[in-house]
Amino acid sequence: MAIACYAIAIVGGMIAAWHYLPDVSQRLAGSGMALQRLRPIHTTFASLWIYGAAIAVMYHYLVHRGDGLRPADRTRFWFHTGCWILAGVGCVVSLGAGISSGREYLGFHPACSLLFFVGWIALAINFLRRLRNGFWGQPIYVWFWTVGILFFMVTFAEGHAYLLPWVEQSPVRDLQIQWKSCGTLVGSFNFLVYGSLIYVAERLTGDKTYGQSRIAFALFGVGCLNSFTNYAHHTYHLPQSETVKWIAFVVSMLEIVILFRVASDLFAAVRASKRAPCMTSAYLGSAKWWTGAILLSSLLISVPSLNAYIHGTHVVTGHAMGAEIGIDTMALFGGVCFLLTELRGESARARLHCGRMRWHLGIMNASLVTLFGWLTISGTVRGIYRINGEALPDWVGYGAWVFPLAGFVLGATLLYQLVRWAPLLGPQSQESALVDAPDTAAAE
Repeated sequence: MAIACYAIAIVGGMIAAWHYLPDVSQRLAGSGMALQRLRPIHTTFASLWIYGAAIAVMYHYLVHRGDGLRPADRTRFWFHTGCWILAGVGCVVSLGAGISSGREYLGFHPACSLLFFVGWIALAINFLRRLRNGFWGQPIYVWFWTVGILFFMVTFAEGHAYLLPWVEQSPVRDLQIQWKSCGTLVGSFNFLVYGSLIYVAERLTGDKTYGQSRIAFALFGVGCLNSFTNYAHHTYHLPQSETVKWIAFVVSMLEIVILFRVASDLFAAVRASKRAPCMTSAYLGSAKWWTGAILLSSLLISVPSLNAYIHGTHVVTGHAMGAEIGIDTMALFGGVCFLLTELRGESARARLHCGRMRWHLGIMNASLVTLFGWLTISGTVRGIYRINGEALPDWVGYGAWVFPLAGFVLGATLLYQLVRWAPLLGPQSQESALVDAPDTAAAE
């Protein structure tokens, strides 16, 4: 399910990128592929890919811990998956037809939202029932997953407050609630990714100490606080005290600094482990360096005095793409490689852990750097000239080809991942020793 969402997000993004060329944009709009339809499809399924891949790792944990999945758990699993597949089909059909709520991240029809929420309740029951025997002594990834599940339920409901008349009729209140809920919604899938990252590293290295370390719990604590404060980055232009702005800035910077430290530690541990497949280590290494790059971008976006220049420009687009592809997706690529290698053994190693994949990862990172750099530079220039009331320099317009070309290359390398994964996704007889030995480390 996650990989299907991944494919839809990539194809939608590749087509949407060509709207940066006016002539091509007119042709696409005339054929029914207007940007207003493609963009919500791209953002919706990019988010569903992140949630889905993290949930896949979570189910790996549930299968291999304690008593595994009981028949009732499996029924809830299929119910959850079925609800999300129906909702996904509904999103493609409705958004493709131009039926949208106009919301950021929640652009689909409320009927789809109901299916997402009901399905999520089944997942929550499957996971949270495991905590009845104790929570406080659990490793940090269980804490991340628990809070991520609960965050989603609260903020997803809050994101639909626009359906209430007293919210819809007040534009300022509507914006405040919308961006507060969006900030926490992103926080919920960040928590699922953080937990998956630490869990996969533990399985690959066999070292369980990091899951109980102070630095891991520091990331958890600051991440919780940031999920309640980071919305202020998006509401600087609304009535808001300076204290709120600076709290949001300081907490966000602290979280990403700690995340960089955690990513560095886990990458070093995985790389040093002889058990870790090479591409899993390479993906985690990319996530580490992209975390550093997003830290610098966050400084530019979050400082209140600088935010006035870049708000509403392509800097924000570049930041979002860099974070969701460079950090979340790279970390989840490592998780997918881990899962497929355990399920398919040597056949997965031959397809996923080879020099060709490293070469494509290099192209992927280079194209993402190009996109991220161009959007940041052009957006900053646009913001400065906008504030000063001046016309943009000609060279900014010449870069119109950068986004579609670099985006096409990035999309092609991302789709190539599917080519390598596809033969491993169907039913096969070859399984790793871990399927029958849940308490051992990852098989060689």
